[in-house]
Amino acid sequence: MLKINKTRRITASFFVTENGEEKLVKQTTIDINNEAVSTLYENLLLPDLYAKNRTAMRKNEQKLRDMRYEIEDAVLAEAEADKAKESD
Repeated sequence: MLKINKTRRITASFFVTENGEEKLVKQTTIDINNEAVSTLYENLLLPDLYAKNRTAMRKNEQKLRDMRYEIEDAVLAEAEADKAKESD
């Protein structure tokens, strides 16, 4: 018997340019399992810069969230297609 467990991983790095220098403010890793359940790991490296750039950070966080939901939906659709194939 062969069992396959497909997972997806997204890694995101949030940067801010300050005084002409690009600084890493936050890192996020999202693991999505084969049941489309996400686990998030976040590391806030520069909280003061995050706070100063909160509006831009939140826009990028929303983009990442939207991407996560798209992948979760794709995982669910793929799982349903696989079940349909098995029942044929």
